[in-house]
Amino acid sequence: MFLGSREDVAHLGYVQGTCPKCHKQGSFTVYLAKRKMTISMFAQVPMGEQHLLECRHCGARFALPPEMKAQLQSRLITADRLADLVDQLPDQEERAAQSVRTLYQIMQVDQDADPDVIEAAFKRLALKYHPDRSTDPDAAARMREVLAARDVLGDSGKRLAYDRIIGIKREPLRPKALRPEDV
Repeated sequence: MFLGSREDVAHLGYVQGTCPKCHKQGSFTVYLAKRKMTISMFAQVPMGEQHLLECRHCGARFALPPEMKAQLQSRLITADRLADLVDQLPDQEERAAQSVRTLYQIMQVDQDADPDVIEAAFKRLALKYHPDRSTDPDAAARMREVLAARDVLGDSGKRLAYDRIIGIKREPLRPKALRPEDV
């Protein structure tokens, strides 16, 4: 007598949700896993089945409780529908264009730049974008951005408050230590 078991996996479709492991919003592949036991190579006896969700970002698989089967069936979409939804998402270039630039990016300086570096960057950009010197149609708007960025980054108090808003943590400046000969 031959005794063995195997798992058959049938692809059912996709659902959208948030992965419990990687916490990314996206689509999950849905499978129906059936475990079968083979006896004497002639008969297969069903041993159980369960629905599995697979995160398309991290690859983690999750078993779905049987009481959620009906809810899953109502949310299931086909590969064609998933492709349509992905096509509706903005392209990477569009998302980058829609993203908000920081004042450091506007001034083209590092977030740890000294005030002298920020002032030099302002002078360079002012020469480049001043409406009297530039032929760029967006020069006036760019110049307003540069002026606003200099206004905030040039003032240490405003810069510290701005850094907190965008999530940059700065250590308060400590006074330099005194040397014995300085006393």
